[in-house]
Amino acid sequence: MVNATKDKILILAPRANSKDVLGLIDKRLFTGANKLHAVLENNGLWSFHYDYGIMNEPLKQKFTSFSMALKTAKLYFDKRNIDIKDIID
Repeated sequence: MVNATKDKILILAPRANSKDVLGLIDKRLFTGANKLHAVLENNGLWSFHYDYGIMNEPLKQKFTSFSMALKTAKLYFDKRNIDIKDIID
């Protein structure tokens, strides 16, 4: 099955012991006031974008597949005790 969605929104949720490293995690990501998008660009590569603000340095990459982008995001947020609780296509 081919997934034709070119913009996926990753829904984040802090764990009970979450930490905010140097203020780099926007609290609005947990309320829905700001969203993290994984976007399939015209060149066939995936990248991350926020509705508002500058992307965190480790996520400023291009990915050849959504699964690689998701894996990188999970590793990044896992280190900060934040879960990706849902993905909206």
